[in-house]
Amino acid sequence: MFNLTHMLKLLILLLIVLPAIFSSFIPIQIQALLYSVSLSIKSILIFVVPFIVFALTFSSASSLKTDTFKFIILLLFAVCLSNLLSSLLAYFAGCIMFNNIRVIPNIEQVKDGLSPLWHFKLPIMISNFQALFLGFACGIVSSYASPEKGKIIGDKLLKGALFFLKKVLSPIIPIFILGFVLKLLHDQVLSTMFNSYFIILITTIFITYFYIFLLYGAASSFKIKDWFMSINNMLPAFITAITTMSSSMAMPMTLMGSEKNTKERNVTFSVIPATVSIHLIGDCFFIIILTLAITSSFNEHSLNITDHAVFLFFFLLSKFAIAAVPGGGIIVMLPVLEQYLKFSPAMLSLITALYMLLDPIITSANVMGNGAFTMLFTKFYKKVKK
Repeated sequence: MFNLTHMLKLLILLLIVLPAIFSSFIPIQIQALLYSVSLSIKSILIFVVPFIVFALTFSSASSLKTDTFKFIILLLFAVCLSNLLSSLLAYFAGCIMFNNIRVIPNIEQVKDGLSPLWHFKLPIMISNFQALFLGFACGIVSSYASPEKGKIIGDKLLKGALFFLKKVLSPIIPIFILGFVLKLLHDQVLSTMFNSYFIILITTIFITYFYIFLLYGAASSFKIKDWFMSINNMLPAFITAITTMSSSMAMPMTLMGSEKNTKERNVTFSVIPATVSIHLIGDCFFIIILTLAITSSFNEHSLNITDHAVFLFFFLLSKFAIAAVPGGGIIVMLPVLEQYLKFSPAMLSLITALYMLLDPIITSANVMGNGAFTMLFTKFYKKVKK
């Protein structure tokens, strides 16, 4: 899986870079064909994602490894609060950034832009919200009514969802990206965006890691020695995350580093596995800021505070349905972005491409954030438990 993931990441990177060099040599009909295939894959994704979301949330709700109801409630509350805080900080940082750094061009639709050869669209059987609600409800009910059967069903659903994501979806992600990249290049969007986004990406990286740095400080009561020692203990997990681009593969190192920091093996070994895929500080910052940037750039629809509030609500819920596959963090967000922020295919393809390129940085931020969260939650839980 390690080699397959790396090959897929490299292929995606090549499919973003190479077309920029050779797109002028690709016939328009071939570009239109590949763009049509990408749109068809997007339609299939939006159709399938709610079922994947149900499977992942059911599995998550039915498999928390703890014997106390209080622990589950406190952990879920803490995860939601942390993700909310990260998202709000990202939102306000993005708003301040775009009001003061004028690097976002208004991108207009090209009149003779690349058009698909056909239109393929599947009906939406169930919304993401319904899938999330049903997944959580069924998972919680099964964990109380029949924990063993609920765990078995959850494991089977998880295996089915991961099989589809890893064996079916992952191999076609490069094709999905390629068609949209060709569309963006043909319409002269990609070059403009990358030139304009450099400052934004650097600023986002700084803001994200500075926030995580402060979290470790808070978890260490801002004692300088403990502060830097706690970060040092997590460096092996950070290096593993940035090289493997997988929070799951970095989990053994995350467990070791967090145990050194908390000195509480039982709590640490319950928190990390349960939250590795749902507590995602990196995703919160990067997806929110990229969303604001792309919305500002295309300027196709006028969005009010209600639109952003609804999007933020579903964004936070979607954190419970992230799969450990390349691009999993953005894949489950595509229907939400399309439905609530009116993202066009070009906007969806751009945020997907940027997310893929930044995945090592986003994943390492997620892992470092999980280490800080575990320290803070352990201190909080020990006080509540007394």
